[in-house]
Amino acid sequence: MIKIKFAELGKVIVIINIIIAIMAFSGHAYEKNSKKQTNTVTVIDDIGRKVVVNLPLKTFVYHGHNCYLYETLRALNPELEVIGATNRFVRSGGYRYSSVYFPEFLNVTNIGLLKSPDYEIIAKLKPDIIFSDGACFTFDWKKTPYIPVIIMDVEPTVNLSILKQKVMKLALLLNREEEAKKYIEWYTKWFTKLKKRIMGVPKNKRPLVFLSYYDAVRYGDKRFSVAARNNRNTVIIHMAGGRSLGDEINGSGSIKIDAEWIINRNPDVIILTNNHWVDYDVKNPLKAQKMIDHFMRRSEFTHVRAVKDRRVYMMNTGHLVLGGASGLIGALYIAKWLYPKRLADFDPQAVHEEFVSKFQHLDIDLNAVWCVYPKP
Repeated sequence: MIKIKFAELGKVIVIINIIIAIMAFSGHAYEKNSKKQTNTVTVIDDIGRKVVVNLPLKTFVYHGHNCYLYETLRALNPELEVIGATNRFVRSGGYRYSSVYFPEFLNVTNIGLLKSPDYEIIAKLKPDIIFSDGACFTFDWKKTPYIPVIIMDVEPTVNLSILKQKVMKLALLLNREEEAKKYIEWYTKWFTKLKKRIMGVPKNKRPLVFLSYYDAVRYGDKRFSVAARNNRNTVIIHMAGGRSLGDEINGSGSIKIDAEWIINRNPDVIILTNNHWVDYDVKNPLKAQKMIDHFMRRSEFTHVRAVKDRRVYMMNTGHLVLGGASGLIGALYIAKWLYPKRLADFDPQAVHEEFVSKFQHLDIDLNAVWCVYPKP
């Protein structure tokens, strides 16, 4: 039998009380940590990084190249506040700038160039998260160690499962699963309708399309390029039921070409893309019409089928070719140009309006602006 003196018993009681206090404190600390864990989510981004993100997210910086990712974020949660973005979104004349389509960018901080963002400015902004669309993988997340960085894009694809996976991953971050399901359902509906309509056209009978950025005023009339087989531009053409001049080129980039290269392939349809003559901010299509007329008057293209048949069109680059429900909106316009009879009852502008109002939460009268010319 162990005997404990009264004085020693007091010491034992004190020690026991200390142990109980430590256990209670540890339990409380663990509880807090558990609560924190329930408010975090781990996401694997496009380059395989596991990124732990604290929720909820209220602010973000957009290190953006294209519009696809930003449009998806805005579709799922318009209340998520962008507080900084690359100059192409916030500077007037920038490649993605639009006072009508991106009014929220008018008052955000310019974080600099895509290839050389100002990390000090980003750190001072203290966003909850940084989104980079990953087109160039130029954001160095090691320079913002205390801010989670998600490198991801939601590019055009004919594989719906890839689109769904990306959208639901973003929904997890934003806690917007229901909104994501509605967005996917809407996209799938129109994607499927378009696919069914062009399914009966043999691949070798589909129109051959040449799509290229064109601005004879700013860059001269000899600047042409063609997107390779896996490039987003070519994917949109395929979604629309066309063949692309770039189908013969491997990869996902683009190559510079000359007029002779185009002439030798004799495309059925030519789509000139541009940021300045067609856009949400353009209320008069006169400049677009002049640019198309200028192209069609070029003597070297006189015998090209698209020119002879007057099937030369213009589409906005920054917000349709490189934006617009991951290429779906652009594909619908192109499909209508390619198959005016087969798609006689299709109204791409109506779908476009639905996307802008319902999923981009904007009030834009598309009858009053010119994002494409001529309107199909």
